Amino acid sequence: MIESTAIRYFRVVTESGSIKQAAAALRIAPSAISRQVQGLEEELAVKLFERGARGMNLTDAGHVLYRYAVENRSQLDGLRSQVEEFASLRRGQVKIATVEGMLSSFLPNSFVDLSQQYPGIALSVTAVGARDVVEMVSQNEVDLGLIFGRAPRRDLIELGRMRQPVCLIVAPTHPLAGQNSYGMKDLAGLRVILPDPSFGIRQELDKSCAQANVRLEMCSETNSLAFTQTVAARTDLATFLPMVSATAAINAGTLVAIPPRDRRLESTQVTLVQSAARMASPSTRLVAEMLVAQMKDNEEG
Repeated sequence: MIESTAIRYFRVVTESGSIKQAAAALRIAPSAISRQVQGLEEELAVKLFERGARGMNLTDAGHVLYRYAVENRSQLDGLRSQVEEFASLRRGQVKIATVEGMLSSFLPNSFVDLSQQYPGIALSVTAVGARDVVEMVSQNEVDLGLIFGRAPRRDLIELGRMRQPVCLIVAPTHPLAGQNSYGMKDLAGLRVILPDPSFGIRQELDKSCAQANVRLEMCSETNSLAFTQTVAARTDLATFLPMVSATAAINAGTLVAIPPRDRRLESTQVTLVQSAARMASPSTRLVAEMLVAQMKDNEEG
């Protein structure tokens, strides 16, 4: 319930101790306050104040009404806060730093959904390596970050996770294209084009190769996942990517994804992170909730 003029004047008179002081605080004529208070007493058919030389003191009925006035004011403040937050969801900017693999389909899908539901919220997306994503989030340069792997620092909060095994990515004509899965021993001597070591994908792959004592034939190295996909689709070179990074090419039939039979590469994930020291805005919370929901949908799908 919105605070009425009469209740507001009554509350201020009670808190200031006199009509004269209330009038000064409200910057209105004392007679206007007197009329409102008198109107309340007539409407409720009770006396609200005992008027004395030391000011105005509440009667028992006045105490009851004052408690109501205070509670009403508190509820009104909470309502106003909620309304302002709701309004702020419709405008603002949310900055996201992400590894390149999320640019293929995951973030574009989120952008489309967001622009349709909340056209006043603008997304600012920066693609960098996983280590740079972590640094940008930690330094409060961005609101949210998408990294490959777990959050590596305690000053980051994990908001959501999406399991994304590292798949072997090859052209449909590649000799391994027909396999249902791959083991590390299948990769010995495999000619590959790989993301450079700044990518979490590459770091996990190198660890699995070292553990299995498997050597790949490195033909090319790049800092662009899009380049690895283009080359793999047109040559006999293989690469390694999470499914979410190559969805468009896989759906188009230009690439084939073969899931791993390796514990490390099966359990890899993409993680949505936020700085533990940063107070998220309403629009940032909304975008985070949408991304987490999409992560869950991708895993279930």
